[in-house]
Amino acid sequence: MQQVVELYGIDTKSGMINCIFHDDRNPSMKLYDDHYHCFSCGAHGDAVAFAAKITGVSQYEAAKQLCTAFGIVHDSKEPFIKKTVPQESRLEMETNAFRLLSDYCKLLREWRDKYCPLDSDSERHTLFNESILNLETYEYYCDIFISGTREERERFLTERGDILADIRQRMAEAKAA
Repeated sequence: MQQVVELYGIDTKSGMINCIFHDDRNPSMKLYDDHYHCFSCGAHGDAVAFAAKITGVSQYEAAKQLCTAFGIVHDSKEPFIKKTVPQESRLEMETNAFRLLSDYCKLLREWRDKYCPLDSDSERHTLFNESILNLETYEYYCDIFISGTREERERFLTERGDILADIRQRMAEAKAA
């Protein structure tokens, strides 16, 4: 459950998050190993239900997206799910890349809100400009890891892996500033 929540860029605090199903100012949703429960509005479900609700798709589609994101394939001829990722390191690389991209997108959204000019005559802050220029592209990169094929994720890591080092450096600079 924790990994699914993090997949969608939601920060957790000791297994608690602000409920996504109502206007929640204080964390009231508890994440358990196999389900979630909101003590405020009563929302309850498993990882697939959470993914379906947050993405606005059916639970079947959400399950397919989660399988893709976590490298799991369902064979309709067999009644179980089996992992097709022979190397844990590849899955770790994909997970780390997705988390880094998600964190950068979150930072870009924060900059867009924080440094938005008050009017059209105001000078635009460089961090606001960076957000405007990069957010859409990096959200697309995140989508590759959420709903792309294994080949697309591998191609990203092979062809654009250097982007990840640039993001790490950029985020370190932003934290230092």
